[in-house]
Amino acid sequence: MNRRNFIGIGLTVAASAAIPVNLSAVDFRKTKEKAWMEKDVSKAIKGLHGSSSTTEAKVKLKAPDIAENGAIVPITITSDLSATTVSLYQDSNPEAAVAIWTVPAGGVVDYSIRIKMQKTGTVTAVVQSDGKLYSAKKLVKVTKGGCGG
Repeated sequence: MNRRNFIGIGLTVAASAAIPVNLSAVDFRKTKEKAWMEKDVSKAIKGLHGSSSTTEAKVKLKAPDIAENGAIVPITITSDLSATTVSLYQDSNPEAAVAIWTVPAGGVVDYSIRIKMQKTGTVTAVVQSDGKLYSAKKLVKVTKGGCGG
């Protein structure tokens, strides 16, 4: 066997080992299509999770008090819970649901995203763990001219 064949086979084996065998991601836009069209946060939560009853605890939501640019509002969601899903909602845009993540078994809940907000509104993070919903909320003021007031 020559050196090129050996390297080619080795790279193929290494690439095959790096590919995940079982992907568990769910396309919630297809499976729960109506929930993504909801304008009300509680209806969107109920549509995605089956219940809108949440406990405000065990979830940390980091967002700016004042977003000088509504086009890029940084959001971070963290929790020590062993979660199955993490979802994000806001009430300032026409559609309440922003994103939902499927957390792999043993995964760490530490998600960051930049969202777009048309106006001042409340951002809500929901973490599903052991069939229960935990949440955190934060009011984010969006300024028009970027002057911070």
